[in-house]
Amino acid sequence: MTLAEPATAAASADLVSRFAPVFDEVGEGAVERERDHRLPYAEVERLRAAGFTRVTLPVEHGGHGASHAEFFDLLAELARRDPNLAQLFRSHFSFVDRTVLSPPSPERDARLALVAAGRIIGNASHERSAAKVGSYDTRLTRASDGGLRLDGTKYYSTGTLFADFTGVAAVDDHGDLVSALVATDAPGVRRIDDWTGFGQRLTGSGTTVFENVGVTDADVVRLRRGERPSHGSAFVQLVLLAVVAGIGRAIVDDAVRFVRARTRSYSHGSAPTAREDPLVQETLGDLDAARFSADSAVAAIARALDRSTAAFLQGAPDDQLRALVETADADTARAQLVVLPAVLDAATRLFEVGGASATDVGLALDRHWRNARTVASHNPARYKARALGDLLLNDVPVAGWWSTGES
Repeated sequence: MTLAEPATAAASADLVSRFAPVFDEVGEGAVERERDHRLPYAEVERLRAAGFTRVTLPVEHGGHGASHAEFFDLLAELARRDPNLAQLFRSHFSFVDRTVLSPPSPERDARLALVAAGRIIGNASHERSAAKVGSYDTRLTRASDGGLRLDGTKYYSTGTLFADFTGVAAVDDHGDLVSALVATDAPGVRRIDDWTGFGQRLTGSGTTVFENVGVTDADVVRLRRGERPSHGSAFVQLVLLAVVAGIGRAIVDDAVRFVRARTRSYSHGSAPTAREDPLVQETLGDLDAARFSADSAVAAIARALDRSTAAFLQGAPDDQLRALVETADADTARAQLVVLPAVLDAATRLFEVGGASATDVGLALDRHWRNARTVASHNPARYKARALGDLLLNDVPVAGWWSTGES
């Protein structure tokens, strides 16, 4: 299967079936890892060894050639076991997608070869600096010896603790935005595990420091906005939505497991056992419906990305690509307004299936809300609701690429 072919439900199921044993393995102990703050280095290596990091790489480049519809269903299955593992690969798979769709060149082939060799790519873009919106304090400068040097501090470096390389957004001597691919073990690179969010605690989303790090010209890509339309923004947002959808699946799993094992009941209950209680059954039905709505929204956007990918690979004109990308961006915003509230509500309603025993710290059922809420906070949905209103009323396209910084 190539990236241009539409995925089928059977193909997606086959891929999930193939990786399910590995996902079950790395999912073991996820609650204990979070409780003890044990970073999942071993689990990342197990996924690498199983070929997960190459799953979207085209077959001709040494990968599995999974479509977007297949991949995002697979990613949600990983998040079902451990959402930290699913999110920390966000920049890696975005890098693969972006590189596959870039113009043919020796540099492109070299980057795809890194992925084929099992290398993992992290992220170093966002800052907590005085830089204005759309710019960075991180600098890529030309040294007196003709080489390039990178200096700056990044935060929210999701996945970089586990990565072999990281993509660093910076400003060059001309004031242009650039991205440099830097080895994480290069001299002058420091990775710090200081992410203190109450959820997704093991994604490695802390600080990365670059001090006089040597960079080659071949490692640098100029970030020129306004060239060919790109669905890259929809892709990275869909990674987060797939993670939340996976949490929705886990909520249903845990609710069913809890109710089936429950022997205690209430004198004023509606049935002798919890599993026979119609009110508990109704609650579980609502949780499953929320899970279904999240899965459906993610699947719809994934199919949209398959359509835009096919158009890219077939050399479609820019106006056709732009229409596909704008639709994907708008639909991704709509999906945020469906997936996030559905799963967050389910993470709260989960506790309606049992009594105080559901709050036992050993069960860690609170992790679902904390993790979903943390992922949902990456890109405030209220802004997306307003953007959709502007689209409907004034024909203003939903913004694809956006940035943060000082106003």
